[in-house]
Amino acid sequence: MSGDNCILVTGASGRTGRAVISALNKKGAYVRAFIRRADVVDDIKLLGAAEILLGDLFETESLAAAVSGCSQVIHICPPMNQGEAELAKTVTDLCLSFDVRRLVLYSVLHPLLSDVRHHHLKLQAEEYLVNSGQVYTILQPGRYMQHHVQIWKEIIETGKHRMPFNINAKFNIVDVADLAEAVARVLTEEGHEAATYQLAGPHSLSQIDMARIISEVTGKVISAEFKPFDELRSDAEKKGMSADRIQQLYLMNKHYDNHGLVGNPNILEWLLDRPPIDFATYIRNFLA
Repeated sequence: MSGDNCILVTGASGRTGRAVISALNKKGAYVRAFIRRADVVDDIKLLGAAEILLGDLFETESLAAAVSGCSQVIHICPPMNQGEAELAKTVTDLCLSFDVRRLVLYSVLHPLLSDVRHHHLKLQAEEYLVNSGQVYTILQPGRYMQHHVQIWKEIIETGKHRMPFNINAKFNIVDVADLAEAVARVLTEEGHEAATYQLAGPHSLSQIDMARIISEVTGKVISAEFKPFDELRSDAEKKGMSADRIQQLYLMNKHYDNHGLVGNPNILEWLLDRPPIDFATYIRNFLA
């Protein structure tokens, strides 16, 4: 495929990558997906990927093969990976080497939070990209509404909305479908070069607010309750989560407990040309 049209999606088999491929497919874009697991190839093809390359993001040779011949790259790093800053730097260097027209870096809302490692590593990635000379767009998404999928069964069975931070802490949670649509527009339209876009959901919501909205949508009384981190740690250990990732979850939720994660929705609304999906609509769509 001509490099004039090919868009590489890294981290393509994750939740974000899959949503981005689907959104790009709706735009008629030619997508090359870079994935690690052969068992998900058919799933990624069904989403609309025209090419699929297998390899490890942290093996420069296979990553170079993925970047070669592409016009644009949307780089989505595996979550909370301690090597993500160095990986992003490698991706930037490869884009420069292969004359990639633009690199879109999928970062995080408020990367300047130095007490949250995966935010701080993304700040390093952003700084390197901005100073590299590579044409870029940086996207800074907020916390996902889809995090509720993991606790939905508990919410319905217990009537409790429990997350490991202060029930009054506010978040501009955002639907992944909206984020993917915004990514697709950035990649398929002109005029987004050298931009850094904060992509936050439409309302600042606490656990109390989320519980109230779920109650209104489902007709079931749901209340908010703080989930002790020791309980989260125990659950994570039973699932085989690494000690490093558990520690990063602790640091992240400690920050959220004190500060939440609030952003402004105006840029996302502008990119979508409509208001972002609100939490009540997300819950209705999820139930449907």
